[in-house]
Amino acid sequence: MVDDQQQCPKAYSYLRFSTPEQMKGDSFSRQARLAQEYADRHGLDLDEHSFEDFGISAYQGRNREAGALRMFLRAAEDGTIEPGSYLLVESLDRISRQSARKASTLLGDICDMGITVVTLFDGKAYDKETLDRDPVAFIMAVLIFMRANEESATKARRLRSVWQNKRQKIAEGESVRLTSRAPQWLRPADDGVSFEIIPERGEVVRRIFEMALDGVGKKSIAERLNNEGVPVFGRGQHWHPSYIDKILNNPATYGTLTPFTSRPERKSDREACEPVEGYYPTVIDREIFERFQSLKASKAPRRGRHSKKPLQNILGGLATCPLCGSIMARVSKNVSKGWVYLACQRARQGAGCKYNAVRYDLIEPAIHSQLGYLIGDCPTGDDSLDEEIEQTRNSLEGVEGALSNVLESIENGLTPERYPSIGNRLADLQDQRDELKDTLAELLQRQTTFSGDMATRRAVNLGRAVRDHPDDKTLINSHMRECFSKVVVDFLSGELVFHWKHGGHTHLMYKVPAFEM
Repeated sequence: MVDDQQQCPKAYSYLRFSTPEQMKGDSFSRQARLAQEYADRHGLDLDEHSFEDFGISAYQGRNREAGALRMFLRAAEDGTIEPGSYLLVESLDRISRQSARKASTLLGDICDMGITVVTLFDGKAYDKETLDRDPVAFIMAVLIFMRANEESATKARRLRSVWQNKRQKIAEGESVRLTSRAPQWLRPADDGVSFEIIPERGEVVRRIFEMALDGVGKKSIAERLNNEGVPVFGRGQHWHPSYIDKILNNPATYGTLTPFTSRPERKSDREACEPVEGYYPTVIDREIFERFQSLKASKAPRRGRHSKKPLQNILGGLATCPLCGSIMARVSKNVSKGWVYLACQRARQGAGCKYNAVRYDLIEPAIHSQLGYLIGDCPTGDDSLDEEIEQTRNSLEGVEGALSNVLESIENGLTPERYPSIGNRLADLQDQRDELKDTLAELLQRQTTFSGDMATRRAVNLGRAVRDHPDDKTLINSHMRECFSKVVVDFLSGELVFHWKHGGHTHLMYKVPAFEM
């Protein structure tokens, strides 16, 4: 009896639901029951563990790329699932709702591995002989795929139309709630349209920004919240630096919604739509958000236990060497006489740059006396930023295309184990993709945060800080960091070159250059 059981062909059930609501009905139990009944009628040994894709769409092919169906295909490719086995599905649209060409190719690939695909709702079986010799069966499969794809495409178009209409109404000033989902410090209000702040969570968000502006890093912020037992937002057990980072970079903190749209054929390729200001209640002022973004983008942001110590250099972390680009630090050569200089760190460490000491008592007065000109010369923006964003997007698309080709080669048998160069190429492309994604995110943040009007406002705030608090070097340095990415102390020309974060630069003279005879 055991031998007979072992000789029975093996069958595997594949269940897929694209939405959680579909699991609430009897669809799951119905599919499982149909699979068992078919196996019993045809003498198949149904594996007790089914392959299940819950909440994964077959319209974009995600179940094939990363779902349980992918696991089944890999198992069939490496022989874990033997030829002659059966794959039981309720209908063909469970395995794919992509275009008829892609879906029929997937069905053919499964059958070419010696697997018989059975659709339980009508009992039809598809194998490679059927697809090759029965044109009617093949055409019927293609028609089923066409209908499933059109149904999904129609649904996607309707959903996009609904979202577009909602976004349009919001843009026109009408009160509309796009979705009941919101950042985890908010909850839907009783009016059915707006949101309200969860008081205790709002306080946590404000405190996170306060710590970040004080120079506390994301990891340290998470550790403090965990040590104090502050409840985590959502279902997590602990605060993580990655979630702290999401909060600090989320425009929703100052009330702005950034809707996204995606292409119907590839939902993962999302593009940001026009931001909707005032959509959410504000937890922090926009100026606080912008201050953090500016400080984050500084070349050498102040962090850790020294962040609250008063500065003695208003160009701290900004002054750079004109020869090598390294930071120039404040150096006291004779404390009793008050001799203070700026010197290249690389030169001081003997790392290759030429040592030049610049008198600090020339630097700060020059900035104070010419501050009006510096602020008035604030550029209105960087015209090349849009072009740089487009170039980065094109580069990212090219790398992702190359990455897709490498993955397809691996799927076709060129495994890294047999061909190490394939693995090296894959790792290089993944690194390039991650680097380009980071670059694109930084550029988009610059486009949003460092626009001309915002830069002008920060420059005015710098002038006010110098005027009202001329001796508070820490405050002045903080505002400097919000405006500039670096300040080149050009001891060759006697100039300070201020590089504005949003593009452009301004020259101030701090000494008359010496001319050789």
